[in-house]
Amino acid sequence: MKKVLLAGVPKSPNLGDGLIAYTLNRIISMRGKHQVIHFDLLDGRCDQSMPIYAARGGLHYALAGPPSPAPVQGAPAPALKLNNAGSSKKMTPDALRRLKAYWIHRGKNEKLNRELKQAVGESEAVLIGGGHLLIDTYWTFPLAVRRVAEEAKRQGKPLHILLVGARGPWSAQAKRWLLGVCRYAASIAVRDEDSKRFLLGLDPKLASKTVTLADPALFTPEAFGLTEAAAGREKQTGKRTIGLGVMDPHEMNRHCELRWEREACADWWTQAAKVALGAGHSVSFFTNGAASDNAFVEEFVKPRLAGLKGIEFSPYPTTVEQLVGTIASCDSVIAQRLHACIPSLAMGKPTYGLIWDRKLENIFADLGMKSQLIDFRESRQQLAAAVDGRMVESGPAIDEKKLQLYEHIGRILQ
Repeated sequence: MKKVLLAGVPKSPNLGDGLIAYTLNRIISMRGKHQVIHFDLLDGRCDQSMPIYAARGGLHYALAGPPSPAPVQGAPAPALKLNNAGSSKKMTPDALRRLKAYWIHRGKNEKLNRELKQAVGESEAVLIGGGHLLIDTYWTFPLAVRRVAEEAKRQGKPLHILLVGARGPWSAQAKRWLLGVCRYAASIAVRDEDSKRFLLGLDPKLASKTVTLADPALFTPEAFGLTEAAAGREKQTGKRTIGLGVMDPHEMNRHCELRWEREACADWWTQAAKVALGAGHSVSFFTNGAASDNAFVEEFVKPRLAGLKGIEFSPYPTTVEQLVGTIASCDSVIAQRLHACIPSLAMGKPTYGLIWDRKLENIFADLGMKSQLIDFRESRQQLAAAVDGRMVESGPAIDEKKLQLYEHIGRILQ
């Protein structure tokens, strides 16, 4: 048995990050009897919140049903907090925001360093894995990633960077920290070609150990024991449930050049629901659990659809199981969050993604599914096709990407 430390952000309120941790855990278990220590970069050790899988050693579906989309008794209440427009943040000098992150980390250092030192000491290898981690969030992620890498180096443990996103700009200090992490790493796997180009543009010498692989959420069916029937592959025609995965459009302000006002965005989702109803289908709205996404649905989307029959609003998920169960209960999915789209694709459902961040566009393109991207600015015809469930064949491409992931993690664990 090999014990590995997996450091990421599994406790993020956006449950897509938790899904990454679940699926990475599952892939590792498929490579033999390995134990995973989970460590949240910003919160510390969190083993108890992750499932423990028995090794099965093969690429196949389990013989179980989908997780329930309903909240369980005693689960935390979903968060509802609409992000502000960002004007106050824009008025704060970058230097002050970096200093704030620095002092927050200093305040956490005693707890996190103690837990990290013990966890690294128990591990044979350290993985920094999953999510958009190689970015300069005013030093928050650079400081956190550096902390893990320095402890691995201090104890002489191999470090692997696993399936991360990388994007600039980086401040001068963040560049020193993050490139130091990358240079110490034995291997680097990024999840899209843009991330690879960005890293190699900063240091071409990283090319010999950097590869592009797919997002681990492609292993959602294996991680949650979904049969093909439970994942919804058998229902392609007739009345279907169209899942609409909504994101607060103000999230775009942090990640891309596109802008979409909340009123216009809510109107678009209203139109999508009406197109689905007009085609004889039912509609299920859902989110990935982020507080601002939930609040956007409550304040902007729900009032526009009050009284319409055939529309339901799924409970806002507070666990990864609820998110996966909600997606599994839909027959087709139109969504903006990456980790609403990828689990749906992995379950074999007709899936359309609304463009915003380059990572979503790149991942759809890598799967040969560029035609499944919807431009919200010019989308009438695409929306009709999405509601009809028409989709290019993605199974072989997904299987190939999964095999590459499976083999890469196997090499790390040898």
